Amino acid sequence: MKHIEVSRKIHLSRAVEPALLKDALLNRLQGAMEIETVSDGEEHFKLVGTTGSPSSMTRHAQVEMDVDMTLDGNTARIILSGVTRPAYSLTILYTVLFLFFLFIGLLPGFIETSADKSDAVDALVFLIFGIYIVTDVNKKTSEPRELIEAALDSLDTTFG
Repeated sequence: MKHIEVSRKIHLSRAVEPALLKDALLNRLQGAMEIETVSDGEEHFKLVGTTGSPSSMTRHAQVEMDVDMTLDGNTARIILSGVTRPAYSLTILYTVLFLFFLFIGLLPGFIETSADKSDAVDALVFLIFGIYIVTDVNKKTSEPRELIEAALDSLDTTFG
């Protein structure tokens, strides 16, 4: 689980209603992630979504964000704060793969078939696989921050 907080101050070229700014933000985020629920409220609301392609076998991260928008004349401050967790499908996939590797590791000479028992090469394979899982999950839970920053940059371009 990772905490994400992104803030952007946008100098508006014209006065904008909070509902219009909320709709524009949600449209930009919809392109980056699948938004499942959005609570009511124009300036303060909560959204829940997932990243990753819906057509793929696994999703990447589940995102829960609190959004605070403050409009003051020709200035808007947007603060998105929340957490990302690995999606359930990703967790299940890596758990099954890890258990599969453990099961295969019980076989004698998993890597070196001429060996009668497991040795350091087998342990190295497990270590590399574990490092891959940790770095991949870390990358996929960090990805929503970049997507949110890109959406806020797009809003700044549109309304600024």
